[in-house]
Amino acid sequence: MKHTRDILSDISKHTYTQITHYTFNHGTLKVDDKYREGRLTALNYVSELTLYYMRLEQEIRKQFREQIVYQMKSNSCLPESEYKHGLYDALNEILDEYRKINSHPS
Repeated sequence: MKHTRDILSDISKHTYTQITHYTFNHGTLKVDDKYREGRLTALNYVSELTLYYMRLEQEIRKQFREQIVYQMKSNSCLPESEYKHGLYDALNEILDEYRKINSHPS
């Protein structure tokens, strides 16, 4: 199964190609002007929609990391104990894994 960002990227590339095709091929593409206008309206909408969701996906990544960091800060007031060490070890491990995953393009 493809990652969401890959699907969005593929759709974005397709819509960009279609927008270019319907915008610049007035002479060779024999379609009604209203049909062309409808196509371009839909394609521009989908283009903006894919951009929105690509940005949203980036924001979710950022928020996920921020929530892990927040959890660590909110537990900093706990007394030193094995529980606190276990909590911090697990959260730090997750942050390390997060950094590894995000440093490698998929």
